[in-house]
Amino acid sequence: MLKRQFANAALLAGLLALSGPVRAADWATPVTGNLLGTVVDTTGTPQIGASIKLFNKYDRMVAKTLSTTDGRFAFAGLAPDFYSLQVSLESFVPAFRDKISIRAGANSMLQINLATLFSSIQLNSTIPVGAMSNDWKWVLRSSPATRPITRFLPDADADADETASAAVRPQLFSGTRMLVGISSGDAGLMDSGSVTPDLGTQFALATNVYGKNELQLAGKMGQNTADASSNNFAICAIYSPGAALGLANPPEISMTISQVRMLPVAQGADEGSLVLRSMSLSFYEQTDVTDHIHAEYGVTGESVDYLQHSSRISPFARVTTDLGRAGTVLLAYSDGGRPDELTEHSVSKNAEPENLLDDDLAEPVNALARMPQISEKNGRLELQRTQNMEAGYSKTVGSRTYAFSVFSERVSNGRISVAGNLTPLIAGSMLSDGISTTSIYNMGNYQRDGYMGSVDQRIGTLVSLQAAYGRMGAFTASDIVSGDMNTQDRNFASMGIRARIPKSGTRISAHYGWTDPRAAIPQHTFTTQNVSYAPGLNIAVRQPLPSFFGMPGHLELTGDLRNLLSQGYLPFGGVAGNQLLIVEAPKAIRGGLSLTF
Repeated sequence: MLKRQFANAALLAGLLALSGPVRAADWATPVTGNLLGTVVDTTGTPQIGASIKLFNKYDRMVAKTLSTTDGRFAFAGLAPDFYSLQVSLESFVPAFRDKISIRAGANSMLQINLATLFSSIQLNSTIPVGAMSNDWKWVLRSSPATRPITRFLPDADADADETASAAVRPQLFSGTRMLVGISSGDAGLMDSGSVTPDLGTQFALATNVYGKNELQLAGKMGQNTADASSNNFAICAIYSPGAALGLANPPEISMTISQVRMLPVAQGADEGSLVLRSMSLSFYEQTDVTDHIHAEYGVTGESVDYLQHSSRISPFARVTTDLGRAGTVLLAYSDGGRPDELTEHSVSKNAEPENLLDDDLAEPVNALARMPQISEKNGRLELQRTQNMEAGYSKTVGSRTYAFSVFSERVSNGRISVAGNLTPLIAGSMLSDGISTTSIYNMGNYQRDGYMGSVDQRIGTLVSLQAAYGRMGAFTASDIVSGDMNTQDRNFASMGIRARIPKSGTRISAHYGWTDPRAAIPQHTFTTQNVSYAPGLNIAVRQPLPSFFGMPGHLELTGDLRNLLSQGYLPFGGVAGNQLLIVEAPKAIRGGLSLTF
């Protein structure tokens, strides 16, 4: 037996000697794939500067890049899975492609034809070989989404290798976009729940760090006409990690700081004005539990100072289960403030073919508009806390998406807007900034349930129609004044349209919400579907303008009209002009001019 073992060992050593030296690369198995492509028009002319965005199977953007001078682009080091692609370029209809399969060790190649009315995309998969063209090698080298690829570098001395590696290393900052603008209209604090002055300026900046991670900054500053010395400002910063390439992502981090000077209307105010300061820090993370279960979770911390100090910790989570052709099931939970991170990441590109706001700069600008849900009770500052449990189901059939959601929530220090004759209300439970036409009234605690079903119909790539119907807990004016917070279920419905006009580039979002005129329904933020509800007629418009004298970037006029017909105003007692008004959504009109470059 011992002799036989020695003989086998000698035979194995001889075979290894004949096979030559073994390198580590011979045992390596590729675990990622690449996505390569070209962008051309209908005549076959390459298009430079086309925006290409890559989404995972949960419609979360994982990478983006721009086409090169010869129309080429590349995404390297992708984990094997199914992806979708969105390509857009000025004067062309956006192109989409779903279910792009990425295989380990393979290059998936796309040919994208942009047209003014239709787009066609062809997909082919090839296994990379030694005869791979030099053009594709340089595309992979120059893509900001890739790391230096040393296998394509020519043999040279050490100095030459170091120089070549530095040439293909991703830049520290790339793909930088910026927006600056001015706006004017109704002030927003008590009225619209945002830190928006009568007249103000704003900016937003987004850039890629080392071609993968994104950093966004935004700021607002302005004055209110009621007090020329009331300088208000807000600053927001958002860090978004890139694709993890099979490893866990670091969390997305958002931080917002704001300061608003208020007129001396609060009790105990002995200065010419009072200052409301707030700061929030949010962590958002997501992971794939299994191939069909996707989890999102995080926490938001808020701190508010106004007469007194108050703080709030708000955890949130959502689990999405993909049932294939049977649809998708979603479960969501939040406790504390509004789950803004969940709503920000729930908007799907399939639901909105052309977002009303620019994708790159919308998120930090939206974050600036979030005002803490503050109120007063017995003369002390309070933050509204909402514990919400929600379940939803959605299914997409062709260009139509059906969704249904149910929820149950418990609210403490609930708040609602009031105007007119406020004498029937408790003075110590009312908060006013001395500028807005409404005040915030603390209704106390209540519990309610509700549901909403919706249909979203896409028409081509430029129009999306939505319709929704639901029922949830509401209050009459007598309930609010007496403090009897027993909810009464009331019906509501809404219809909306989002559209983009190709030639003029005009983007329009119009939404009409109806509710029972005998009751007030505090708004509920749905996190398991994309269709939302707001009372009254709401219209938002963005109109591109031509540039002058070779000015870089492009100009846009913006308009935002909320509750244009002044619906949802619930009167109580008195005669007309001397009534208490319970206001679901105050009327507000704003306009602005922005430059994006």
